Amino acid sequence: RRQRQMCIRDSTQIGVIDDGPLWVTGKVPITTSEGVELEARTRQTLCRCGASDNKPLCDGSHKEAGFSDS
Repeated sequence: RRQRQMCIRDSTQIGVIDDGPLWVTGKVPITTSEGVELEARTRQTLCRCGASDNKPLCDGSHKEAGFSDS
């Protein structure tokens, strides 16, 4: 699996995992669509496929869904 990275700030990076989630490092605040603020963690994976039952976080559903970013 390949990961492409982009630096947002010195301590925050976002990586795109091929055919998978976004990999976020740094304490980035995440809010659900219902307005619930999740605990800020140093590493998080965010869903890109839309199939996660734990949105906005990735739960691995992209594998079963056959998600492809190409």
